[in-house]
Parts: sequence; structure tokens; C-alpha cells
Amino acid sequence: MLKICLLALVLFTSMADTRPLKIQIASDYNPSLGEEPRDLATMLLLNVQRELQGRVSLEFIPASRLREWRELETYPNICLYNKVKTAEREAIALFVEYPLMAFPANRLILRGHPNLPKKLSLKDIVVSKGLRVGVTKGRSYGKEVDDFIATYRNNLIVGEGANSAYRLREMLIQGKLDGIIEYTSVFIEHHKQQAQRDGVTYHQIESADLTIFGYIACANSEQGRKAVSLFELALENSALQQMIIDAHKGLFFKQEMVFIEQGLRDAYNIQP
Repeated sequence: MLKICLLALVLFTSMADTRPLKIQIASDYNPSLGEEPRDLATMLLLNVQRELQGRVSLEFIPASRLREWRELETYPNICLYNKVKTAEREAIALFVEYPLMAFPANRLILRGHPNLPKKLSLKDIVVSKGLRVGVTKGRSYGKEVDDFIATYRNNLIVGEGANSAYRLREMLIQGKLDGIIEYTSVFIEHHKQQAQRDGVTYHQIESADLTIFGYIACANSEQGRKAVSLFELALENSALQQMIIDAHKGLFFKQEMVFIEQGLRDAYNIQP
């Protein structure tokens, strides 16, 4: 009788180990509507789930951007995705080591300086070389750039008002500025004709992030830790990593894809 009970316990434990980890994803994607996800982040998350071959079961639950973080802090089986890491968020959530998405950061966009390298120091450009670079008052460009602006404000052209970013983009093309700090996609969308962008170059800002990454983040709980471990296991797969990199192609302007692809390769520790 004892042997039968022990055997039953072993079989039960074995069956329990094979059951998928059930995770709720707070999101505005609702698969019950029968529609395919339209955004790349959701499609990539579903690919990560498929890579785990039934070891995790994802249930999407509706939640606003504000509510989803409250859900994560309240319930132990909640995960979010495509989230930027910040110190405040890392204090309440467990982040997967590898990113799911990558986005362009602000660039130093110059006109009439074609021989400068792809990566530049703002201090060298603005202080040493004395180039006229425009920034918008009150806008956050990321910690490193914001700190530079606060220190060298008198060396910059600071635009004010609701339309200041628009005016700075116009001033660059008119030759009234040497450069601006802006998103590549925003600048190209503003100046759609190639003739308007003749002589324009796009540069990574030294000490600033190459790209901005979107990660999977889970509740700081036993279920959350298990989910993070499984997601990391999936994202260590080289074929999935390459698929994610390839999926970004065509999503951003070609001027940005150099930064995006290299940023993802570095994040995944892919050797040249």
C-alpha cells in the first residue's frame, strides 16, 4: 500500500512539473477578438511563448498603461512587455535580461559637416568646436543628455514654446543651426524630400544610450521569477535572437537600423 502511495505521489509530482506556468499579460491586446496582433512587440512575445513549447501559458488581460503597473505590484502572476528599464521600475519588478524590442534614441543631427564620425561627444561639438546646436526647453532627452544641457545651457540654442522643436528642425535646414538633438524618424518625417536632407548626417551621442530597449518585466514573486527564467531561456536561442533582429528591419528608417541592429547584437552577446 505504501509503495502504491509513493508511486502515485511521484506520478502526481511528475505531472505537476509538466504543467505550463500560467502567466497573465496586462496589455491592450485582446486575442479573444480573433484579430492577429498588429504591433511587433506582441508578435515577438508570442514567438517567445512558442519557443518555450508549452512550458508557459500566456493569458492577455486588458489594462491601461497606468493600471498595468498596479496589477504587477498587486498580483504574483502578472508580466508586462516592451517596457523600458528604470531604477523606479526595477525596484518593483523583475526584468528579463535580454530585450524584446529596440527603439532609436535621440541623435545629434548635423548639416554641413559630412566628415565627422558616427559617434560624437556633445562637449567636443558644442564647447570645443563651438557648433550651434539647438535643443527644446523642458524636453527630456535622457539622463546623460539632460545633464549636459543643464551644465552647458549657455553654449546651446534653446528653443522655447509649443512649436520650438518644429522651429529648430526648420532652422537646421535653413542653415541657421549646425545641428539639433532629435529623433531621426521625426526629422525625416518633417523633411520628407531627399533634397531637403542633402548634407544631413545622423550621429550617436557619446555617453548616451545607443538604443532604447523594451523588456519583459514580471511581478517580484515566485511565479515572476519562474517566468523570467523561462523567458531568458527562450531568448538565449540564437535563431530566435536573429528572428527578432530581422523583424526590426523595415520598421525604422535605414539611418537608424545600423544602431538598432548593433544594439540588439550587443544585448544578445552575438559575436561578429
